[in-house]
Amino acid sequence: MTKSIRVTLGGKDLTLRGDNEETVKKSVREVNLQLQSLQQAAKDQGAQTLSLLTALNLAERCIQAEEGRAADIAYLTTELGKMTELLERAWHQPLT
Repeated sequence: MTKSIRVTLGGKDLTLRGDNEETVKKSVREVNLQLQSLQQAAKDQGAQTLSLLTALNLAERCIQAEEGRAADIAYLTTELGKMTELLERAWHQPLT
């Protein structure tokens, strides 16, 4: 069920809508932390540039996480294939 969630994002009070209040608030905290970090590192940049850099950094982290999951899935698939092969060979060998 979608509900209204009051947050402060980048210093602005907003009412957002979402199904999971905890997830929305965690996301807002993460964006605010990223934005604050960039504000300290790039004091000469304006709000729009900092917002774009924040979005870019978060998108990059998301892509890296997706790539990591894909690599994990590929590894697990390979290992499960090897295990299956070993089990099939063991199944067909006579007991001694």
